[in-house]
Amino acid sequence: MDRFWGFLHLFFAFSFVGGLVVAEWNGRMARAVSDWHQRALLFGIVYRSTRLTGIGALLLAGLLGNAWAVPLGWKMGAERWMQVANAVWLVLLLLMAFVATPAARRLEALAREAAAGGSGDGWDRLLSRWRLANAAASVLYLAMLALMVFRWRS
Repeated sequence: MDRFWGFLHLFFAFSFVGGLVVAEWNGRMARAVSDWHQRALLFGIVYRSTRLTGIGALLLAGLLGNAWAVPLGWKMGAERWMQVANAVWLVLLLLMAFVATPAARRLEALAREAAAGGSGDGWDRLLSRWRLANAAASVLYLAMLALMVFRWRS
């Protein structure tokens, strides 16, 4: 059964990384174009990707990773690296839920409003916030990956 939990954990971890890549490249394309319709479409993709494969896959990867630890005999109270990995996971989950995803949703809405004749004021500020959140999510994921690969025994 431990291989099953491991498979699911890795599947959702790869899904999360895929969501980050989709968000990053669509965000790059949205920055490269000046057409508000295209920006709205691209940030619609970013928002959905961040919400589904970002938060959803990240949540499941963490929960399944903890479920996988049980048959492997790793105990949260005894393994310091698991505590650190879970803390990083929780920070990443909160970052995705309260910064990256809402910023992507607001960017999509702002671009739709500008495409309908609105002003588009605040685009650069909001885009900077989203970019910072997306970059931080990538760094935190790399930290989690390092913790998983180079774990130490307590």
